[in-house]
Amino acid sequence: MTDSNEPLLNDTLYGMMAALQVSLRALTKSHPHPAALIHEFRLEHEETYALLVAQDIPDSVLDTYRRTLHAISPNTDVAP
Repeated sequence: MTDSNEPLLNDTLYGMMAALQVSLRALTKSHPHPAALIHEFRLEHEETYALLVAQDIPDSVLDTYRRTLHAISPNTDVAP
């Protein structure tokens, strides 16, 4: 049995990820040192991921974190 709200939830999440990606892309492009900013994003990701792994949380949370981060990453050659 599928949830009748699933398409709405998927559309909402897709819209949110697209908006976050646009925001990150704008921040990256307008930053005086985009490569340095992306490097900091990468460091923050590594720290956050380590904190998540250290917690007793389901693997699905880690997977969702990774997929979301990938989905909202700016479309640049040096994106995390």
